[in-house]
Amino acid sequence: MKLKILIFLSLSKIFSQVEVVILSDKVGSEIDIHENRFYRIFTDTDNFLNAQILRLKLSPKGYLSADEKKYRVKITTKNSAGKKNIIKKVISQSDFNKLKLHVDGQPVFTDKKKIEMYEGMDFLRSEKIVAEIPKPQFVKLKHSGKKKLKGTMIDFNDRILYIQTPTNIETVSLSDLDQLSYRDSIVIYSNMRYYTYGITGVLGLLSARRYNSQRSLLVNENDIPRKDLSAYSQIVGIVIGLIFSSEIFDALSTLLTPTETLILSESEYEDQNYK
Repeated sequence: MKLKILIFLSLSKIFSQVEVVILSDKVGSEIDIHENRFYRIFTDTDNFLNAQILRLKLSPKGYLSADEKKYRVKITTKNSAGKKNIIKKVISQSDFNKLKLHVDGQPVFTDKKKIEMYEGMDFLRSEKIVAEIPKPQFVKLKHSGKKKLKGTMIDFNDRILYIQTPTNIETVSLSDLDQLSYRDSIVIYSNMRYYTYGITGVLGLLSARRYNSQRSLLVNENDIPRKDLSAYSQIVGIVIGLIFSSEIFDALSTLLTPTETLILSESEYEDQNYK
């Protein structure tokens, strides 16, 4: 019986030393992941899930003086594997006041604000986005902090991007990917098609005429120049130019189509928007 009383008194003492406080009227007693992203309260914590602020007090003397007041912040994190972890740290009254002023100075977090906030956070759905990109396609990557890579993305499997470069196939893990530039679709510039055909045909003709001017003049048995062969070369040059016109038109359409750049890591999102 005495043991139970001692345990009860010990627990009472522990609970009397802390008190849950609300940082601001704009957040609850428990700051969730959405509020933290919007108000940017604990930006230095990765895999943030929720947080609670507790005011420390002395028992039985009561609260500490204004200069000595301390707060314990209990932050819960959750990694990609679903494992939770609790981080505890103590902040001063001054730090608490700064956080409160920071939150109070921002607009109320409404459902509309929530939708607007998440529209720009492509990194939260990076796997789905990369999986839906048309392949093969030329892309530009920024990964592993500052590394850059250009090439044709030929596959995406098990969160790994396979990039064909001029020399070999590079692999980049989605977890290391910071930024991706690609073309969602190719714009067909139909008004350029006939100009492309005309230009490539003319280039083929000019190439053939250049070829004719550099070779020896051919004559028949009567020493009459074989102008028919020159004409034949020019026709072949025009045909070859037209054969390549379709590929050139496709290449021009690809180059003229604007690229879309996606930010696919939270650290890159922070750098682009807040630093």
